[in-house]
Amino acid sequence: MPRFDSPSVFGRLLDWEEGGFCFISPTEEFTGSRRYLDRTLVLETSFVTASGRARLLDFFAMRPGGRSKPHRQLLRLIEGVEGRVELRIAISPRFDYGSIRPWIRYEQDGLFGAIGGAAGLVIWTDAEMGRAGLHDLEGTVVVSPGERVRLSLQFARPELLEGPAPSQPSAEKVDARLDGTVAWWRAWARQCRAEDPRTEEALRSALVLKGLTHAPTGAIIAAPTTSLPETPGGERNWDYRYSWIRDSAFTLRSLRELGFYKEASGFGRFVERSAAGSVDELQIMYGCGGEHRLTELVLDLDGYRGARPVRIG
Repeated sequence: MPRFDSPSVFGRLLDWEEGGFCFISPTEEFTGSRRYLDRTLVLETSFVTASGRARLLDFFAMRPGGRSKPHRQLLRLIEGVEGRVELRIAISPRFDYGSIRPWIRYEQDGLFGAIGGAAGLVIWTDAEMGRAGLHDLEGTVVVSPGERVRLSLQFARPELLEGPAPSQPSAEKVDARLDGTVAWWRAWARQCRAEDPRTEEALRSALVLKGLTHAPTGAIIAAPTTSLPETPGGERNWDYRYSWIRDSAFTLRSLRELGFYKEASGFGRFVERSAAGSVDELQIMYGCGGEHRLTELVLDLDGYRGARPVRIG
């Protein structure tokens, strides 16, 4: 946050020691499974242990009008389903692709601010969390059926965190954002006009494409990741967090065929603006804000399972 190509906060995928992470997992041995809630991009992870069962819901908060006033908020909700499950929570933000260890300060009950460089993160939870040194948070929770523990991670400008404490979320507001996000995605999905035995599969693909759309400009990026190798241990590790015109053209056609005309039209306007209205000015790719100069840099990170180089740009 706030953009697909923004520097990472939790980049452990590219460097296990230095990348940063937000970890939630049972403290005992478990089996797990994942799925998306029907017609949404709300991810559900189920944990089954010897003592019980719990689920974790992960999602970006959505709302009508979010294009101009986005929440810029990632929410993680732990729910007890059966028995009792103890889980460990550990939060180690590392800004700017792991190069900055932000200072975490306590604001008030459950509210923390992480500040470093040009980035800031507001962390709120109703779990018992404490600082582990200056740069990390950790805690342990136990959930039983019907119980819910909430964690909110929200982007903020660092200078805004130096004054009075930011407004504190509440359990009721977080729960309402889950309901609102589910309703938002399902309302969007109702536009689908596919008439095919594979309608649900087509809709799931459309949901992913919607998730790759940068709403302020209409750009559709190739992938939300960088430097994941095409082959294990390989060097073809490119930054795909940009709008590749050829790939996005196929996306545009698919969205139109499924009835998502607003997204298709938005991408068309993005291309026109980015190319300054001239076919002769068309590039193979653009930044999600329409940027032309996409300078490539190599980062000093270990890479995904040792696959280097790690590139941005």
